[in-house]
Amino acid sequence: MHDLELLHHFSTSTAYTFSRHSALQTFWRIDAPQIGFGAHYTLRAMLAISALHMAYLRPTQKQFYVSQAEHHHNVALKFVTSNMTQLMEENSSAVFLFSILTSFFSCAKPRKLDDLLLFQQGRISEWLVLFRGTGTIVEYAQKELRSGPLAALMSIRGRRDAYRNTLPTQGQPFMDDLEELVREEVKEEQELQIYLGAMQEMRASFALWPDAGIWETGDVFVWLLGVSEEFLTLLREQRYVALVIFGYFCPLLRRLEWMWWLEGWSVHLLSRIHGLLDQEHRTWIQWPMEQLGWRP
Repeated sequence: MHDLELLHHFSTSTAYTFSRHSALQTFWRIDAPQIGFGAHYTLRAMLAISALHMAYLRPTQKQFYVSQAEHHHNVALKFVTSNMTQLMEENSSAVFLFSILTSFFSCAKPRKLDDLLLFQQGRISEWLVLFRGTGTIVEYAQKELRSGPLAALMSIRGRRDAYRNTLPTQGQPFMDDLEELVREEVKEEQELQIYLGAMQEMRASFALWPDAGIWETGDVFVWLLGVSEEFLTLLREQRYVALVIFGYFCPLLRRLEWMWWLEGWSVHLLSRIHGLLDQEHRTWIQWPMEQLGWRP
């Protein structure tokens, strides 16, 4: 009965919280569960995020719903990571959807004080590995994704990406200032190019910065798809420059905090980054701090 409650809540409530685009809300409400009925791991991912949403809405029953969420997520994740190759061949749409839902789940679950979102126990988080893998899935099964049940999702996202790519990345003085600092400090050419690449990817998202309208997850999370593995390694090693660049991701994340599952993440991450930096590099994140209105 609890699973039925979670499924009902997903379709009638949670499905509306992933986007304000009516076509995407319809996708999450109707099409996504249909995909889940053919792939139990994707259905469990929906039940897991639904349970976390209920925990958010019913704080007196939080522990019960969080335990339900963790159970469904753990069972699904174990199955997917053990059978990824076979699942990709059988149902790439379901794997793609599972990866997206897992990223939502990882942001929505109760966070710890030292949580840096992208890393867990010194390693890149499983959700980020899966999420970055969605790019590979698109390359592997582009025809199926664009003509199957994910067609609406892919089409809307594609139009938004195309629009963003038409916008100029110049005229971002805060990014220009950061780039100047990075060029002055980093003398090793290969490492410098890694940082410059990460900043260029971020400039593409900041091209939307003047847009006061409703931002969608893809507008921000696209940066996590675009940065290199080498940059993530430097970030995992908590290199100061990498942490500073990640700090500039926080104002972008704030634009998504109309979604319950991202509430508070921007300030949490920036405060965590601030705590990891030395005194000199803390001055480098002045602009993100001002945008969030945060002071230590």
